[in-house]
Amino acid sequence: MQFKSILAPIGGTDADTANLTLAARIARRFSAHIDVLHAKADPRETMPYLGEGASPALIDQVMVTAEKDSDSRASRAKANFDAWHASSGLALAPAPGVVDTPSCALRMESGAEDKWIARLGRLNDMTIVAEPGENGSVAAMLAFEAALLDTGRPVMMAPINYKTNDSGSVVVAWNGSAESSRAVQAGLPFLQQAKSVHVVAVEESANTPDADALVRYLAWHRIGANVRLASGKGRPAAQAIVAECEAVDAALLVMGGYTHNRLRQMIFGGVTAHVIRHATIPVLLAH
Repeated sequence: MQFKSILAPIGGTDADTANLTLAARIARRFSAHIDVLHAKADPRETMPYLGEGASPALIDQVMVTAEKDSDSRASRAKANFDAWHASSGLALAPAPGVVDTPSCALRMESGAEDKWIARLGRLNDMTIVAEPGENGSVAAMLAFEAALLDTGRPVMMAPINYKTNDSGSVVVAWNGSAESSRAVQAGLPFLQQAKSVHVVAVEESANTPDADALVRYLAWHRIGANVRLASGKGRPAAQAIVAECEAVDAALLVMGGYTHNRLRQMIFGGVTAHVIRHATIPVLLAH
């Protein structure tokens, strides 16, 4: 798989910086184009949350407040893009073939962000989304899940405090699931460029994924990798994976997203939910 077109949604928040910085780094690596998306919220979408008994005065007040907030975020998103572009060195390209170098364009749309991500993400090789955060907003989680579950394409999560890491070390969290397999395939371009690849399998009771088989598979792609077995006793698998990333100074984590029941993970927690809230490095996910 080649990454030639990247979707990078921005919301007019502090998280935009990390998202755009990571997108530019990947675009330079693969000589790709970045579609930077800002979806301006429609105030009318807040109406269903007011309830049937809301007075006209309350409705007007909410609509005015929502409109001001939407305008403010759109203005800040445009300012964030302009500031980033000025220092990124990327060319502006409104259409494919205009330039032969890494490029970008800002796309301002109106409507629900998650719907735009689902629609446009299917027409890009990858979507880069900001980390929802431990106390992330509903909108941030909807954006993440739309990118992961509704596009059919891999997702790169940018940690809020993203810092460039040139270690060249990549961790693959392997549990033998179909989602993990898709993540590995999506991550092959990164794995082929990595200085070291570590396949992390978490030992849970008597069920340990066949990590050696994945190492053999990667060897066919001329990727050298080693196995790191992490104990899952006494701590959740997600904590073990994050700890292994820290131990090898990983610059990227590749893993399947929501490999178990998504609703159960949302309610009780799970590997995906924990990692996207606690990882300090970019995470490449596939579902």
